[in-house]
Amino acid sequence: MRKNFWKHIPITELTNEEWEAICDGCGKCCLIKLQEHAKSAPCFTSVACEFLNTKSCKCKVYRSRKQKKNDCIILTPQNIRKIKDWLPNTCAYRLVSEKKDLPEWHHLNTKNYNSVHLTNNSVQKLAISELLVDEEDLENFVMDL
Repeated sequence: MRKNFWKHIPITELTNEEWEAICDGCGKCCLIKLQEHAKSAPCFTSVACEFLNTKSCKCKVYRSRKQKKNDCIILTPQNIRKIKDWLPNTCAYRLVSEKKDLPEWHHLNTKNYNSVHLTNNSVQKLAISELLVDEEDLENFVMDL
């Protein structure tokens, strides 16, 4: 990977390896979101997609996630600007697309992939699987990120 690529290379010109490296591993994008109206901001819940490993904050079916869950939105350099409002403000993809710095706890800064968890910036101690929650109860799990 190119040195400090996220700081000076346009997001659409990143290699696949660089694109994947931007992910901070927080798991917040895999939380179920609720939206009252098409133009209202989404509300995050503490309920995660059934395929999110809530301990590692990694997708259990990453390579086949779209086939396993057809409403899974796969983030790409081409669609990031359209869907960034569905990502938390701390999301590294969102920050890079907005030409902002990565948080100091991000693994590209710390060289430690666990720093997102060590600094409590992941859903590791927060999220529960959607398999444990009735859909009509989702609004009881709305939270601020």
